[in-house]
Amino acid sequence: MYRQVKSDLKIKEEDDQRILLDGSGRNSGADRKNGIYIYGIIQASGPQAFGKIGIGDNGSDIQAICFKDIAAVGSESPFIVYDTLAKEKIIKDLVTHQFVIEKVMENCTILPVKFGTMVETEDEVVEFLEQGYAVLSDTLRKMSGKIELDVVASWELSKALAAVCHNSREIQEQQENIAKKITVEIEDKVALGKLIDQELKDQKESYRQRILQTFEKESTGVCLHDVVNDEMIFNAAFLLDKQKEEVFNKAVYDLDQQLEGAVNFRVVGPLPPYSFATTLFEKIDPYKLEEAKKIFGFNDTMTSRTLRDTYRQLAQKYHPDSSSSGDSQQFHLIHSAYRTLKNFLESGLIRVEVYQWEKDFQ
Repeated sequence: MYRQVKSDLKIKEEDDQRILLDGSGRNSGADRKNGIYIYGIIQASGPQAFGKIGIGDNGSDIQAICFKDIAAVGSESPFIVYDTLAKEKIIKDLVTHQFVIEKVMENCTILPVKFGTMVETEDEVVEFLEQGYAVLSDTLRKMSGKIELDVVASWELSKALAAVCHNSREIQEQQENIAKKITVEIEDKVALGKLIDQELKDQKESYRQRILQTFEKESTGVCLHDVVNDEMIFNAAFLLDKQKEEVFNKAVYDLDQQLEGAVNFRVVGPLPPYSFATTLFEKIDPYKLEEAKKIFGFNDTMTSRTLRDTYRQLAQKYHPDSSSSGDSQQFHLIHSAYRTLKNFLESGLIRVEVYQWEKDFQ
């Protein structure tokens, strides 16, 4: 069976793990009134308005904040630190976040920005755009005219089990041998169970490879996602030119017919390139930077080499496996401080990155 939906504003598991928080980890929402919530990046050389559809109890006005020929799609909103909120509020804002992105997508290419991204002022938005101008402009060019289609394939486990037992001569022979025995040993049942389990895994992998090879032909990129249960066979996002959407959907329909109902397909889209080009804006809190310097014993002078050498010395000293001075809590602080200092050396106080969900992004 093949089913397509335009968008289910789906909540990816990664969003629960990767909500952008205030850099210091402290609840600074109490002393900040309003900030700018950023949804995505578009190509624009002048102000634009998209309506009162943003995050907020009564909605908020969505505007384009420009730098040269690119702009951040954002809205003024009470400054929020998302790790202090109830899950219901987070989900509500996530749905609005995705709604705004997909609404803007109707008229132009948009690079989604990581959920929960807020800055204090429009000047800070422009600062991020200036810092990331090269990578954002290049990514916008690459993503121009492209859409994401997410494909999930699943089977009914009971039907799949019946099918592999019917089609496998080896399983049938094992079942016949067990049926002939007056007393069935537990080892016989375990062996049969392992055989059936392996047949199911082989069949699932066969379907997975066939699905991937078929749909890769019609796309320019693929991002594989985790399968979340035993009934899910395949879960991936495909990047393709917008004009090829009909061709891609026909490929899904044709494969569905060839498999004769053994696999159920669900296609979500068209979507912005969530899986292929999500943008990270990260600002290092000066307080956090100074704390990291103290941990490493740095004053004003710091280079990549001194940072690397000092990190190795401290990590070796405080590693939990160290027999004399191992300290897991101190080791964690050292590792966190190292990442802060490394990011500062590479990008300064602000960092702009475009990444894919399949990467081990931290």
